[in-house]
Amino acid sequence: MRLRQPLAYSLSLVILASHSITFAQTIDGFSAVRSQEERSAEERFRAVPAPNSAREHLRRLTIDPHVAGTKEDYATAIYVRDQMRSFGLSADLKEYQVWLNYPKTDPIVELISPRRERLSVRESAIKEDPTSSNPKITPLFNGYAASGDVTAPLVYANYGLPPDYEALEKAGVNVKGKIVIVRYGNSFRGVKAKVAQDHGAVGCIMSAGQRGSAQFLFQYPGDPLTPGKPAIPGTPRLSLEEAYVDIPRIPVQPLAYDQARRLIEPLKGPVRPRGFQGGFPFAYHVGGTNDLRVHLKTDMDYQTRTLWDVVARIDGAAEKDRWVIMGNHRDAWVFGAVDPNSGTATMLETARAFGQLLKQGWQPRRTIILCSWDGEEYGLIGSTEWAEENAAELQQKAVAYLNVDVAVNGPNYGASSVPSLWKLIRAATRDVKDPKTGKSVYQQWQDRAREQRAELDEEEEPRIGPLGSGSDYTPFLQHLGIPSTDMGFGGDYGVYHSAYDSFYWMSHFGDPDFVYHVAAAQLWGTMAMRLADADGLGLDYTDYANQMREYFDEALKLAKHRHLESSIDEKSINDAVKRFSEEATRLERERQRLVADADKSSSAAAKLRRLNDALIGAERAFIDERGLRGRPWYKHEIYAPGIFTGYASQPLTDFRQAIDDRNLTAEKEGLERIIAAIDRATEVLKKGRE
Repeated sequence: MRLRQPLAYSLSLVILASHSITFAQTIDGFSAVRSQEERSAEERFRAVPAPNSAREHLRRLTIDPHVAGTKEDYATAIYVRDQMRSFGLSADLKEYQVWLNYPKTDPIVELISPRRERLSVRESAIKEDPTSSNPKITPLFNGYAASGDVTAPLVYANYGLPPDYEALEKAGVNVKGKIVIVRYGNSFRGVKAKVAQDHGAVGCIMSAGQRGSAQFLFQYPGDPLTPGKPAIPGTPRLSLEEAYVDIPRIPVQPLAYDQARRLIEPLKGPVRPRGFQGGFPFAYHVGGTNDLRVHLKTDMDYQTRTLWDVVARIDGAAEKDRWVIMGNHRDAWVFGAVDPNSGTATMLETARAFGQLLKQGWQPRRTIILCSWDGEEYGLIGSTEWAEENAAELQQKAVAYLNVDVAVNGPNYGASSVPSLWKLIRAATRDVKDPKTGKSVYQQWQDRAREQRAELDEEEEPRIGPLGSGSDYTPFLQHLGIPSTDMGFGGDYGVYHSAYDSFYWMSHFGDPDFVYHVAAAQLWGTMAMRLADADGLGLDYTDYANQMREYFDEALKLAKHRHLESSIDEKSINDAVKRFSEEATRLERERQRLVADADKSSSAAAKLRRLNDALIGAERAFIDERGLRGRPWYKHEIYAPGIFTGYASQPLTDFRQAIDDRNLTAEKEGLERIIAAIDRATEVLKKGRE
């Protein structure tokens, strides 16, 4: 960042820095003098976010349910846009026209025999929570579920994944023509709907009182009718028949646990297979017999509806054409105090702090873009459409994408990221205080990791997870190859996607003092500022190399356990990772050298620009434009969700999927494409030193 101060002030700062530099800690990627400037700006930034301001943002955002595409959703977009403008940021709405469903009437889940009983598909109002009786609350429903009216025997299919159907088949139970009821967990609800449909079920009931999308996100996210293209006027649309590759053909319906019990308890048929026993206090049977029949009816209003992203920007002073992108979605299934508007309130506090710095004369070296996405709950729609519309420019200009979905539902920090950004995350958490303990967020994070894992070494870093899917980093990382992160403060959170995820819950249980909203804003902004203004970008691919080696070792171990190693060329992958690791190490040394000389050498800046471009481009090199096997929208060879893992990452995706499928030909091809991607990335890093 560039502080616009009088010359005398700048000279005195340099003199002061030269005398004190041995006592001041430099920031990774910043020269000695620039570290002093950066720390000064960061301290002023972190002093701005405030609990009362975050509280008021959240209160305003959660007055009404604001499902994507509704007038209440539009009102939140206007609020966010106008707040951004009031802070001094340029901000505008970006519209997309997408295919969405709402329930026309309350869905029907009805026990027909052995007795007739209609079950509730609505939550009860709670007198302590005034918004829980809001008449605009929708019944429980699934985004992208089909309309349908079916009556059939019921089968309990455990988690609703392929091994569960195999177990049912061994028990002599065929689900074709039947309704299945599956329990929540172990995968994404869209996976459960797809597997049920593929096995011939005519309907699927989810045993969990939560709304949510049943889109087949593992195929592609975004508007189902415009895969790979933005949902704007002039874009050709798929027919509904063509779109069924991405959305269910059968009715899918969530049902609260207490209501689901009324269906599961009277089931007869075979006793549960191994692993099928759930949490209810009775022995489970899988059903499938004619003595218990269920009526399921869903009547959906599908239309093309408008979504509204809010995009704000702070132009960079020296590298306007390099973008650091921050994103959070704004739409919610009901009030969304935790998911997602704890993140929206946090973004607004981050923007307010940036605005204060701008008034003081600060301007980042690179451009910062803040995005409030719409339609995430249906299938990452707002972020995907924006990324698809701006794909060429993003691949040229984007430095990194920093996502916050749920910013706060408790006090426990956690993060997921590509490995090149691990050091940035850990460094930022060392410089922000945990509000309750007074320790750094990093120390509290590490202490908790040590409690959970007794074997954690004194100096071992807390774990940063891999990125799968289920939030708005997906199009940036897995479609375009932009280094990405996701983070937040977690805790006990039993109101997910329900009417009880409300301002009342947050202000009484999640973050009553709103201090973790402040900490989240401080962290998010600190990370963005360091990426936006570093001399040498803090992207370290030595961690990436080590992580890829670990992923391959795990996959190889699984392949050998299944006697599938015959087509695996261990030497080629190990050699590729070794070359990548060595080049990453050389480039990191060069980055450190150039950063140290940045204050003294005029040629260092040009060299750093070329090196920074290589650091950005290395992630792009993991993109294979052919796409993953059978899923061309996903293009990243290292990180993607698995077909059956739901939100969870399945690193080295095609290779691992081939092992799961016991497909030796696909296994060989998948590994060859991964090796080619690693080699491409190695060449990009190498050019950064030339």
